[in-house]
Formats: sequence, C-alpha cells, structure tokens
Amino acid sequence: MTTEILKESRGIHPPSDTRWIMRRKDLPNTRAAGLYRLTDREGNETTSAISATYRQVLEALRRSPLYCASPVRLSDVVYVLKREHGADIETLFFEDDTNDPPSRYGVYVLHSQVETLGAQAPKTAEAA
Repeated sequence: MTTEILKESRGIHPPSDTRWIMRRKDLPNTRAAGLYRLTDREGNETTSAISATYRQVLEALRRSPLYCASPVRLSDVVYVLKREHGADIETLFFEDDTNDPPSRYGVYVLHSQVETLGAQAPKTAEAA
C-alpha cells in the first residue's frame, strides 16, 4: 500500500462532486458484511470483509470524494479502512483564502480500484 501523500493546493477547489457527510443518513445504507478486493495504485491487492460504518464510508468514497470535517467522525473510519483493509485513500488539503485568516480543510479521495466479491457469510457459533 502506498504511503499517504499530503498535498496542499492553493487557489484550487476540490472536485465538484465532493460531498459533506453531516449525519449517518448521508451515507449509503449498506451495513451488512461484504467481501471486497481492493487494488491500490501500485497494483497490490487485498481481499477483506468490510461491514457496518466501514462499508458505508467505503461505498460513499466509491461514489465521490468526501470532505474530512464531519460530525460523523469519518477520520477514524478512513484510518481503519487504510490500515486494516488496505484501502488506498489519499487526503488532499486545500486552503480557503476567502476567510481571514485563511482556513485549511481536507478531502478524502479513494484511489483503490474496488471490486465487490459478494456477501460475507456471518460467523456461526461453531466457527467462532
């Protein structure tokens, strides 16, 4: 997996389809465990079962970039997706120079190619 590259862009706006996640209802309604193959920019593949809020955020990132600042605490979820599931997610930083003093904000961008492999079977009491 590639190392996170932090970029700062002055005077450049984030992609027009970047979304704010203000509440959990703004996330896709996909919480059941799913099996995914994630391929980063270097071609490294990871297969992982992802569920609950992690799956919701991954599905949201598949649709569009997301602003980092969120009352839903996306940063914790993005961290786990990157470190434990191998997702190639980059944080781009921008500076809003319309404020005095200028403010910085970040946008999460998914670079992994994500392939859904199907539903993950729930663990049974015998398998646990």
